[in-house]
Amino acid sequence: MVSIRIVERKQTFFTGILLSVAVFLISSCAKLSEVGGCDLGTPYATPTAATLTTGSWTPSVSGAGSGNAKGSVTETKSTLFFSDKPMVRFNEGWGSNEFLVDLGTYSGGTSFGPNGSMSLNAEVTNYPAEGGAYPVLTSFYVNNASTGTLIREYVNLNATCGSLGMYSCTSGSCVANGCAPSGTSSSFLTRTDWDQHQIPPFGYATTNTFPHCDATVSGWSTCPASFGSLPDGHYYAKYVLVSDSNCSVTDKLVNVKVTKIVKRDTVARGPASSTNGAINLNIILVGSTNINDSHTPKGAQNLSLLYGEVNSLLKAGAGVGINDIKVFEWADANGGSQYSQVAVDDLGTMFAIGSKGVSALDPTLESNYINVFMVRDITSSGAGTVLGLSGAILGPQVNGTYTSGLAFSTHVAGFASGNPSIATYNTSCTLASCPRNFQEKEFLEMGATIAHELGHYLGLNHPSERKSSSAAQRSDQLSDTPLCKDISGPSYYMDQYDCYNDTTNVFASQTCPAACDGNIGGGHTYLTGFTKSQYFCPTIPGCQFNHLMWYTTKLRYQWTATMASPGATPTPIPTPTPTPGPWAEDGNQISNQSSALIQWNPYVK
Repeated sequence: MVSIRIVERKQTFFTGILLSVAVFLISSCAKLSEVGGCDLGTPYATPTAATLTTGSWTPSVSGAGSGNAKGSVTETKSTLFFSDKPMVRFNEGWGSNEFLVDLGTYSGGTSFGPNGSMSLNAEVTNYPAEGGAYPVLTSFYVNNASTGTLIREYVNLNATCGSLGMYSCTSGSCVANGCAPSGTSSSFLTRTDWDQHQIPPFGYATTNTFPHCDATVSGWSTCPASFGSLPDGHYYAKYVLVSDSNCSVTDKLVNVKVTKIVKRDTVARGPASSTNGAINLNIILVGSTNINDSHTPKGAQNLSLLYGEVNSLLKAGAGVGINDIKVFEWADANGGSQYSQVAVDDLGTMFAIGSKGVSALDPTLESNYINVFMVRDITSSGAGTVLGLSGAILGPQVNGTYTSGLAFSTHVAGFASGNPSIATYNTSCTLASCPRNFQEKEFLEMGATIAHELGHYLGLNHPSERKSSSAAQRSDQLSDTPLCKDISGPSYYMDQYDCYNDTTNVFASQTCPAACDGNIGGGHTYLTGFTKSQYFCPTIPGCQFNHLMWYTTKLRYQWTATMASPGATPTPIPTPTPTPGPWAEDGNQISNQSSALIQWNPYVK
């Protein structure tokens, strides 16, 4: 019997709950609501830092990372403060309420290099009531430093935005209106692409990184020709502060903090086989159960194996791996018990105070290490267990915000037999060795969950989302990802077979069914036991579906000559030292374009 579990949940207006039934992904739409409170007399409380200690688990370098930093990246970080700025509500035009941020003068070749970027993290610091205000980026442009004439505008929005605002609201429930960027003259392809960086799932801090598209990448035809690099000139940004108050905010002023990170990378990104840099991770063990597990020899081994799996998945498609891992413990006695089994609605608070706790121990880790919170369970009322969740699609390079991290469940009650934990997985392995085909399926899926959520945090969407009866099908904003069909019916499940069977994608001359069948003669069935046989062809461009972000369509086992044939359930070979075999999965973990997005991220060094 197939069990139902939640893979992740994003609480934005365009993406709701994402469920996984075996290997199927579905989603639903949710409306954004205004906050009903009108009492603007209670200041917003700034979260305090959690008390963390340095962890005792020492990650195995060979198992959890391979030291593949580019060595060509430097960064400069500065913070700008703005006082007494006006706000508008969701359904109000901006008028003169935008405010200008002078970002300074830069030389494209010297300041950024061929693969550099500028990232902006913005947050309101003193919102005076329930709810908050989103710093929405309305413009990012470059002027000639001498003449002041415009060189390039990266965010072109239509007139609806300024005149009517971002949403239409009725009885406190708001839906997106016609406000949108121009796909032919903007870095953002669609309203969804722009909006998800302005209205995050938790809290109100926003993150934007430029470049955001590159016409030189094969198939990215919607990007303006020059937008894949940053030129010489004087840089500016404009923001409007959009409040979710159900009452007027016309006479209210707030302060804004903008953190600017300029990434200089002198080595252009290469193919997937190249070393395209690495990310660093802060692993925060939340609650005494996970902490105690990490203190056992078996728990320490499994943690190193787990992040070795994450490292392999990240490197497979883009050459981006894990370079360094720091470990922190958030004990029950220090408040960790409140978040060891955490509700989805409390994740933002956990990210904020937990990441502040990291900065309290070592402030140099901010913007250099992504915060990964290991909790026992993430619960959602009436929806089961959440395997993992990222604070945002493109997480901030600052700590202390409600989006400053990602979380995943280590126990996942009901997901596997018994009550698995970091200290009890992979019981058939010895402490000296644990080849991948000895590792349990659920344990490998845990690694895939972390890699998947890291993909979100670095800026990636799912390749294709299911559609509902009342909404259009959704996909990522990368044109090299085929738009896969979905199954009709009350649940609108979408599986890998639908992508295989899709004859309309960007590779018009090489559709997946024809190319895949022609290559292997009638299809290549690896997985059985689901609604339909699952097909994929790792070497056929038309069959590439950006699988880092669609990990649930994969059975991540290695095969050897003596293991069960594809389609059967793999079992460990009963010998002490099984011979590793090829991966029974598509090696295209990250597509060409998603690799480009990841490369600009300041966390990739």
